[in-house]
Amino acid sequence: MPIQFFCRPLGVVFLWAALSATVQGQNCGCLPLEDRPTVVLTDNGGAGTGTQMLSCDNIYLLDGFVYVNPNDVLTIEPGTVIQAKPGQGAAASCLIVARDAQILADGTADCPIIFTYEGDELNGSTPYNTRGLWGGVIVNGHGILNTYDGDDQAEGILDVTNAGRDVYGGSDNAGSSGILRHLSIRHGGSEMPNPPVNFQNKINGNETNGLSLNGVGSGTVIEHIEIVSTLDDGLQIMGGAANLKYVAVAFSSEDNIEYDQGWVGDMQYMFAVLDQPQGVGEHGFDFEGDDFEFQDVTLSFLPYTNPQIANFTNIGSPSAVALRWHNGAGGRLYNGIFQNWDAGIDFEDEDPCDAYELFLFGELEIHNNRFWNIGDSLALDTMILYEGPVWNGNTQIQNHFVANNNLAFDSGIDDEFDALAGFITAGLDVFPSQPDVIPAEHQPVGTFFDPVDYVGAFEPGGENWLAGTYLDQMGLFYPGDVPGCMYSWACNYNASANKDDGTCDVSNCGGCKYPDALNYDAGAQFDDGTCAFPAGESDCPSDVDGDGTTGVNDLLEILSLFGATCN
Repeated sequence: MPIQFFCRPLGVVFLWAALSATVQGQNCGCLPLEDRPTVVLTDNGGAGTGTQMLSCDNIYLLDGFVYVNPNDVLTIEPGTVIQAKPGQGAAASCLIVARDAQILADGTADCPIIFTYEGDELNGSTPYNTRGLWGGVIVNGHGILNTYDGDDQAEGILDVTNAGRDVYGGSDNAGSSGILRHLSIRHGGSEMPNPPVNFQNKINGNETNGLSLNGVGSGTVIEHIEIVSTLDDGLQIMGGAANLKYVAVAFSSEDNIEYDQGWVGDMQYMFAVLDQPQGVGEHGFDFEGDDFEFQDVTLSFLPYTNPQIANFTNIGSPSAVALRWHNGAGGRLYNGIFQNWDAGIDFEDEDPCDAYELFLFGELEIHNNRFWNIGDSLALDTMILYEGPVWNGNTQIQNHFVANNNLAFDSGIDDEFDALAGFITAGLDVFPSQPDVIPAEHQPVGTFFDPVDYVGAFEPGGENWLAGTYLDQMGLFYPGDVPGCMYSWACNYNASANKDDGTCDVSNCGGCKYPDALNYDAGAQFDDGTCAFPAGESDCPSDVDGDGTTGVNDLLEILSLFGATCN
């Protein structure tokens, strides 16, 4: 495994000074981080944030459950840092976008919008596995759910006004809750094991996640999102038709990604990794469809939970399961990589309308995925397993697996990272070694998806779309092969190369490096022995006859004088 070493704490400060300069205001048109005053955001007695813009010249501090109320618009400038007061359960701090409200959080690659905990110095001093220091970001929309009454209450939060700001769901899968682009959400997640008396959410789970998309419509722009180190789930999608591109979820304590309640959106380019050194995390993906905790769905389970997910890289640990498909969940997976897991896909068949029934209905499919380093064998039962009472259920699932070009195949990625005392010391190489053949029948359907010729989230030999992100700054990614000439004296030396490609050129940059020579070449990288000097003159002490070269005549001159006494 390629190894990266970072000295702590001094070395990491230098590293982050270079990588996070944009966050500190040098390239974003913002004040440096240390010069930004703190502005506290509260719910203002139920009035919420109002319509306003959050400037990157301030640090904003969430205090409690802070809502963007219906008909209000919260705009957040690129480079803005939003921190949150610590707390769990009813004391957690969250940003909650209500139905009919909008959030316009449109960051850039160089100037992302950061959500983190109060006091985060953003200098690399926080261990990668720090979780549960605040609540998270929650967006509620009018999207369609498969619940009995068509709506639900967001998990783990309170609306003390009883105005229904925590409710999501409706009839508009095309609606927009705004823009979420180039967001970094860090160290969140909360649990509410003992809800207070005034806790209105009686029928749903009691935890928040890094990012919750509840009934969010396809008109919402959601791109370039990273969610790091969440207590519970990193990304949770409940119903609606939200579409997502370029999503990274890492180090969640339960599941990196969970969906439920009839989500029918699309996702392309998704990277997920569990906390390998500590063995924390249950599943890479946890796919449900029946609101498992309370079975709050229609008897028909319609609309079926049936998204399309393409080009993902799902890396785990030897103690966890890559994907649990259960409780009435459907979906279609295309061109992904599952690597480094105890088990691959677990199909459950326990409820009257479980994942197996969705498979029989044609609402669950897996196409052209690659499985490697799964358990201790390449057996089909390790990569994909049916759990239920139907005598030939396992055979049917496995026949589908084989018929749709799913393979046990080493894509050439490095699927293990190392850490010491909460800091990553050796990263991953997430780039497959070569493109793949993607038959037309194994491509996702719809104009949302880019046509590609590779499996996984990253193009072989391409750019890392997570370069410069928090995960990158942590040292999670080994740079991969950078081919080039590694010999410093060669004409085409490449100081960035880490793999010699045999192209070194030593014939086109040599020349005479003696300044007094007739053919002195100031641009020569090394002396090639071709110096020529005026007759009788030479800087070469062995050039006795002064012809500019050391040759046979010089040797004869020296021998003819051998033994002579010099006066």
